[in-house]
Amino acid sequence: MNTTVATAAPLLAGGVALVLGANGGIGSAIARRLGAAGARVILAARDGERLAALRDELIELGIPASSHPVDVSDADALGAVITAVTADGLDIAVNNVGVSHRPTPLPDLSLSEFDRVIAVTLRGVAVAMMHELRNIRPSGAIVNIASSAGLDGAPGMSAYVAAKHGVIGLTKTAAIDSAARGVRVNAVAPGPIASGTVMAQGADVRERIGGFVPLGRMGTGEEVAEAVLWLASPLASFTTGSVVAVDGGKRA
Repeated sequence: MNTTVATAAPLLAGGVALVLGANGGIGSAIARRLGAAGARVILAARDGERLAALRDELIELGIPASSHPVDVSDADALGAVITAVTADGLDIAVNNVGVSHRPTPLPDLSLSEFDRVIAVTLRGVAVAMMHELRNIRPSGAIVNIASSAGLDGAPGMSAYVAAKHGVIGLTKTAAIDSAARGVRVNAVAPGPIASGTVMAQGADVRERIGGFVPLGRMGTGEEVAEAVLWLASPLASFTTGSVVAVDGGKRA
């Protein structure tokens, strides 16, 4: 009797995945997860040193990876990088792009601050998608990282909320426009996640934030990455134009 057990290929085996905004806690978790699932990972973000460190970490784990520093607010530079790194084809693109601002009522928010947030958080995603969609293969997938702030309002966060609502609008429209090619476009909307600027707060502040979540805690970058992996993989082959909330039940 043949007792050989077939080993399933990794979920994303042979795929090429671009992770834009790979420096932070969520972005780096996404890059690690896609790489662990078999993808060759292309890393892009502003901080070249942190990006190179992540690239080296992935390579040490046996994951093919490259790093490409770029400022997403520079449309020409962003377009040039994406065009160059996807010239041989692209299967997955994850746009984890965004900057925030201090809670400020709209009448008191400076126009320059509003423009800065929109330029990175909304325009950066739009520019990235323009170039990604030109080179992505049929049956490819784009996953945009939105926010629970893109589904509701948030006091004093008018620019950030407007930008993330815009990202969700871009996602839905691009999904419709790309469906005939078999390209899927979805978004993940994280709620309170223990990464980035949140981790700079005191433990009491983090505990208080987690207390507003029905599950009683903040989420992790790894939990966001699992949702991204599902949307990027063949497991979500009939899912497009959707927004998956990863928020511990907060919006419910």
